Amino acid sequence: MDSKISGSLTRARGAAERVAGETLGDVGLEFRGRVDEIKGKAVEGYGWAVDQAERLSQDLPDEFRDVADRSVDFARRKPLVTTGIIAGVLALLFGAAARRRR
Repeated sequence: MDSKISGSLTRARGAAERVAGETLGDVGLEFRGRVDEIKGKAVEGYGWAVDQAERLSQDLPDEFRDVADRSVDFARRKPLVTTGIIAGVLALLFGAAARRRR
């Protein structure tokens, strides 16, 4: 199943759980719903990012397209590793930007 669809379904299920938990006064159900909403948004965003990378790879010159296609394939096969790599790169970039401001 596509990550965007899976993320949307998880987010919708989480919203339903959260509302049910709020209505019934069940804090545990409400919390699980909020967690599923966040998880769904993350999976949905990951799916969107991989789709965008795939679209962008089609616009690259031929000598770079093979590397880009392999990278997109890796991202689809290893979503957690890819997410960790992206988070690490972003942390380094934001850290470097914060140090430059000082």
